[in-house]
Amino acid sequence: MNKKLTAAFIISILAAFFVPITAYAEFDQFIRVGLVQNFTNQNSIRVNNTSIFAGMSVDEGFMPLDELHSPGGFTVRASGGGVEILSGNIVMYTFSGQTAAQIMASDGGDGAGSIDLGTHRYRGVMEFVPSGGRISAVNILSIEEYLFGVLPAEMSPSFQPEALKAQAVASRSFSFHQVVQSKHPNQPFDICDTTCCQVYRGAGSEDARTNEAVLATYGLMLFFNGNVISAHYFSSSGGATENSEDIWWEARAYLRSVNEITEHNPMIWERTYTWAQLTNAAAHHGARIGTVEGVSISRLSPGGRAHELTFHGTAGTWSTPRSVGVTGFFRPIGGTLPSRNFQMVGGGHTTPTVYVTDGFQTVSAPLNSFYATCLNGAIARVHHAYIYDGETTRRINSSPTIVRGGAGITLHGRGWGHGVGMSQLGAEGMARLGHTFEEILHHYYQDIEIRRNH
Repeated sequence: MNKKLTAAFIISILAAFFVPITAYAEFDQFIRVGLVQNFTNQNSIRVNNTSIFAGMSVDEGFMPLDELHSPGGFTVRASGGGVEILSGNIVMYTFSGQTAAQIMASDGGDGAGSIDLGTHRYRGVMEFVPSGGRISAVNILSIEEYLFGVLPAEMSPSFQPEALKAQAVASRSFSFHQVVQSKHPNQPFDICDTTCCQVYRGAGSEDARTNEAVLATYGLMLFFNGNVISAHYFSSSGGATENSEDIWWEARAYLRSVNEITEHNPMIWERTYTWAQLTNAAAHHGARIGTVEGVSISRLSPGGRAHELTFHGTAGTWSTPRSVGVTGFFRPIGGTLPSRNFQMVGGGHTTPTVYVTDGFQTVSAPLNSFYATCLNGAIARVHHAYIYDGETTRRINSSPTIVRGGAGITLHGRGWGHGVGMSQLGAEGMARLGHTFEEILHHYYQDIEIRRNH
């Protein structure tokens, strides 16, 4: 039977059916997640559950208005400025006007199950927001339940338990900070489910190991001067992290460059570009310097990453502006670089000469002529030189050199990501050495306090 939501109907059932939001989760912080990867601006959204509660939000709680049953599942669509829930071609419920439609799984009669949208499953409440004749889904759930779907998407569940705990605390802090800072102020959600915020894949991606890390660190966040920090993290640094202002605009005292204690299997990459490709990329970004004939790293960050590239052409020179960035320069010719931690080689380029001594004799040769044995037994060519002071390693930066001649340039790189905050492979390496999640977090985030939000 088609049931239409009216003010009189709401008032008549409010006292009998209102369910506080805490009825479906024993947590005290809730978050609205926009499912923009798969369920935004859709003509309709498929709900595979055969039984659901249809309801609405009242005083930050879910109020069930009716329990609906359909052996073939449901379809939710926008209609006349409102939202309709259908079983086949039969309209089961209509939410008119500005009322946002919400549903909760009624599996077992208590709403404890998941909402199944297409091939994806989600905990908590699902809200459907109409706009312009289309519909978008917003998942409302506790931050802790949200983290169940974040951790396995952001860090491998096979990582050490202490690394997973460090990731849980960092992700919890990052999401809380995003909500406070209103990352999506003009949207009906706090954060989205993409890398714009944090990747969130819902209940279908959960893993017992990452769930345990969330539960073991329940409520713990990182504070600096009494405020929850923006706990940025990334995959691999390749030697050292970066100051926040050397990557973005704002200097944050807790996001300082630190040397890695160790990274577990740090990422190593290589990219090759022809002079024609570099010429096309420079022109794409507005440079008018003719044919590119040479490239130099004209500025290095304190952490040893390329902060600026200068391109030498037949009609002048041009340096990458901050609006383009070093990695962004390469977007039109194959995509952005994995990181800015690289060394250039090519025709006419001489790599730095290093000296290696074993206490009896010294061997000198160009850096790229040396090979090293990795922890996993693999033999790899050396592209960067580091010095060990007994506690940490520091990269030895060579003077910027212009690469000219030959067919183009090759970038030998290490690391993956922006380089600010916690290196996930560094966290794994520290955990393998026996460091606790607290020690890992204190290493990557300076002068912070680890506690619950009171």
